[in-house]
Amino acid sequence: MDGEGRRVQTIDVASYVRVSTTEQKGRYGIPAQAQAIHAFVAQQKSWRLVESREDIGESGATHSRPGLDALLQDIRLGRVKHVLVHRMDRLGRTEAVVWRCLWQIEDAGAQVVCCTEPLGEPGLERWLTIDRLARAVETDYRRIVARTQAGRQLKAADGGWPGGPAPYGCRISGRGAFGSTLEVDPAEARVVKLIADLVIDGVNGLTDLADQLNNRGALTRNGKRWTPSNLCRRLKSGTFLGEVVFRRVDRQSKGNCTRLRSDGRPQHGESVVIPLPRILSEERMGGLQGVLAGMTRPRRKPNGEYPLSGRIHGPCGLPYIGTFRGKDGMRTYRCSGWDAPITCGCPFLPADDVEEQVARRVSALLASIPAHRRPMMPSSSEPSAQFIRHRERVRSLERLVAECAEELDALRRQARPTRAVAAALRQLEMEHEAFGRILGYASDWLSELKGLSDGEARLTAVLGSATPDLRSLSSSDQRSLIESIKVRVDIADSSFRYREGRKCSTGLWHERTGTPVPADPTDGQWAAIEGLLHRRYPAHHFRSPLDLRAALTGMLHRLRTGILWRDLPARFGDPQKVRWRQRTWLADGVWPQIVKLLDENGEGVPVVSRPAVPELIIHTVLDAEAVLGVHDGHEVVNLVKSS
Repeated sequence: MDGEGRRVQTIDVASYVRVSTTEQKGRYGIPAQAQAIHAFVAQQKSWRLVESREDIGESGATHSRPGLDALLQDIRLGRVKHVLVHRMDRLGRTEAVVWRCLWQIEDAGAQVVCCTEPLGEPGLERWLTIDRLARAVETDYRRIVARTQAGRQLKAADGGWPGGPAPYGCRISGRGAFGSTLEVDPAEARVVKLIADLVIDGVNGLTDLADQLNNRGALTRNGKRWTPSNLCRRLKSGTFLGEVVFRRVDRQSKGNCTRLRSDGRPQHGESVVIPLPRILSEERMGGLQGVLAGMTRPRRKPNGEYPLSGRIHGPCGLPYIGTFRGKDGMRTYRCSGWDAPITCGCPFLPADDVEEQVARRVSALLASIPAHRRPMMPSSSEPSAQFIRHRERVRSLERLVAECAEELDALRRQARPTRAVAAALRQLEMEHEAFGRILGYASDWLSELKGLSDGEARLTAVLGSATPDLRSLSSSDQRSLIESIKVRVDIADSSFRYREGRKCSTGLWHERTGTPVPADPTDGQWAAIEGLLHRRYPAHHFRSPLDLRAALTGMLHRLRTGILWRDLPARFGDPQKVRWRQRTWLADGVWPQIVKLLDENGEGVPVVSRPAVPELIIHTVLDAEAVLGVHDGHEVVNLVKSS
């Protein structure tokens, strides 16, 4: 009740606090903001603080944070009407982020209130006020960045360490002090010397080098196993060059890279070469670099997504992740257990094959459910609705900017401008510039929302189709659908082993020609084959310790069973030597003649080609819906297994 006995409507508000570093949590960041917000709420008789959301250690340069996302959900559920912040820089540290967060809150159904600065009622004046505050926020942020970068530049120029993880083989001395420098880390230095010894002594490629390091217990800094990929990155780092470059301009890939000016020079200072504490002698370093120059490198991972990452589980129970196998030149999924000190040994899976199986399974499952009962995306309407709302906002800004431009033209055409006209002109120019900036930020977000809306439209089209086909979607859209229906893929055959490299050329010849695989040679048949070989090859072809009859029997056994070469039983000889001998006979045209001699009675069997993917068990949240659903008047049978 107010002083006159009238009922006052209570307004539920939520506070939002943020600090960019975890160290500020207990010092002054969160407590200071919370105290100011509670004092502000106490002055508003009709306000009630019902929720408090915080982001600790979250950068203000991003617009997606756990606390902010939870706050937006509170607003959508109708729990909050106002969002209270201590200062506008708690929403973001750049103009673009401040506006993005502000619009997200408004579109969810609430208004932002600032404790230190009144923003005004909704309208043009509020937009101009927020623009002024957002510009001040970014100016302050840029000043902090410039001051920080200047300090890092000075430290690097003086030979200190400017920040970030120390290069491998080194550690930071005087951490947290202005004079922090690098010193040799004895444990990592031993690994560096071991790598140099193995490379100079002629290790057989990066894979062999990684295996030898892992077998000796010389793991990476974080305790993981070495792989050709992370080993390649380490060998190209400053550790094996004796120096690092602060503010490199030759590496501008995504992520943590040096910001450049328009002329290509670093934005915050010149590049500085920082010598590293010496671990290897100059002679040893030179020899190492000479050998490294001739070593092969794993191929770069191609651009692309792995929609089933985290959704496949191997026999060990751990999830699979997408990876690119350089030696095969193909996308694969591998078990995350390979990163453990003791690898799990789960098989690699060719990405294209397993994705094809899952796509067929999910498509068939969707087709078995009536269209009106098929699930849609959890928030299928939200981005589209948000896109429509924001599109109207952009159109309003476009009209506003156009009107300002017309008024400016009218004022500039006046024959005798007075002081009042000049003042109005300056004010209008400032407003036109401000609305133009706001329109730019709004247009950028509209482009992102359009991409989300288009993606959901594609998903909706697939889900609503009479014959849905997951393969018609992009990898990212497939990922969204797979996550929404909670696909889980398990490997049913724990004995399956991944077949590396290209398909067997001899097996391909049998498939292409339709020639069956004959039975093992009899004594008479072997005598004829041996005579054929002696007529075709010189004497040194038979000096090998390999028993050619046993080897031929092993070749036929592998074609009939589909086993891998590495699984060939020892009674047939060294698998690698048997494999090369078969390849030679095929290339020389001898293998077809051998098969003809063996298949006199035409009693052979078809060649067995081992599948690239083991039997898979694919589960989704749609399984029960498909079993209980009715399609075209018939009960649907749900097949869980896919092979």
